Amino acid sequence: MEIVGVILVGGRGERARPITVKAQGYLRSKAAMSFCGRRLVVWLIETLKAQGVRQFFVIAQGKENRYQTKTLVGYGDDFDVTIRFSRVRHDHLNTGSADATLRSLEYWGIDTPALLVPADSLFDFSLPAMLDDHRSSGALFTVAAMARAPVEVAGKYGVMVTDEAGRVSRFVEKPSLAELRRGFGAGRPGGAPVPPAGTFSTNAGMYLMDSQAMRKYAEEPELRRMRERRLDFGMDLLPWAVDRGLAVYTHQVDHTGDLGTVVDYLDTMVGLLRGAFGTVGGLLGEPWDRERRIWVPPETLQFRDEASGMSLEEKLEQGLVVLGNNVRLGRYVEVGPETRIADSNIDDGVDIGPEVTIERTAIRDGAMVGAGARLSSAYLGSMAEIRSTLERPTVLEDYVAIGDETVVSAGARLAGRISVFPRLKIPAGAAIPAGTELRDAVSVLACL
Repeated sequence: MEIVGVILVGGRGERARPITVKAQGYLRSKAAMSFCGRRLVVWLIETLKAQGVRQFFVIAQGKENRYQTKTLVGYGDDFDVTIRFSRVRHDHLNTGSADATLRSLEYWGIDTPALLVPADSLFDFSLPAMLDDHRSSGALFTVAAMARAPVEVAGKYGVMVTDEAGRVSRFVEKPSLAELRRGFGAGRPGGAPVPPAGTFSTNAGMYLMDSQAMRKYAEEPELRRMRERRLDFGMDLLPWAVDRGLAVYTHQVDHTGDLGTVVDYLDTMVGLLRGAFGTVGGLLGEPWDRERRIWVPPETLQFRDEASGMSLEEKLEQGLVVLGNNVRLGRYVEVGPETRIADSNIDDGVDIGPEVTIERTAIRDGAMVGAGARLSSAYLGSMAEIRSTLERPTVLEDYVAIGDETVVSAGARLAGRISVFPRLKIPAGAAIPAGTELRDAVSVLACL
């Protein structure tokens, strides 16, 4: 059976700042974020194509989401697929993700099953298995489900109560921890079996939909009235379908990764590098060291650093550079001696000085990391500069994110979910409280 992939590209990407901040007042679409050598929308297209999807529709809300996605993937010619886009003139009519999708289904005349995926997540799942469940249950919607602990669920994921067959009888969008405790008890919602015990069955944000049936329901007066106000999937359409008694079922997927925040981005990156995404990880290519999951291209192995004049291959052989497990290096990465890297992705053209420690960190193209720097659970944007020295090492840790072309001085220490917007300069003497978002020079000066 032919399946169409519907990629939902909406929202402003504000939770993912500064990763999504391209310039002051200009946000990069989440679909256009770079992740382990590819843009997110490319990851989605290639992973779904590997499972047999050849026709895609991009439901984009807003000029930048549409323009940036179109620039990256065009109409699919480079990927040997077909890609079509929602119409610009529909933007002012759309009242939510579900309304926008239904409008495009009608416009394009789509009657085949549609797999709806958000542009800021990765999914490890079997589409044939999900389709088999969908067809055998006669579902209107089959919801990709993940089992998660209560502390993971609260305020972030929709919760589903199901019977033994996986049919949803209740759907609550992003309940708080207090609501979970009041409404569901400790870990087994409504007494329904949820694998494994002590977890909630959560909405992973991916849906397989009977397009033909849904287009008919969309014309009913009740749903038409809802569409005039707001119609999102998780908050509106799925609860409506469940309350109406329509067939909404769950399908357990192997793994999901949200990239909507800096923390999620880095945690998903580490998960991918560690092999948590079985059906996705193959797109990383052939590892240089399969057992330890290390990817190093030939250009980088032969690239010499200025400090020692030695190639990376020579330094690895002599133990002067240590690559721990789960490391991806891009092309022409320069790595100084006495450097250690683990659980990290380093993109093309990055310069890393001597005696640097990098763990659980993403570094974008052209960034520079000075001698003695210590980076742990950090994000560095394109062409960011960490001006560390052996005498005055710079330290970034605990989910610090540095925007494109930002300069961090030698001796600076940033920790605790600090976000720095592009093109700022962070002096060594700045005392930046944890959780601070530095948007401009004024906010930097306030920390001196």
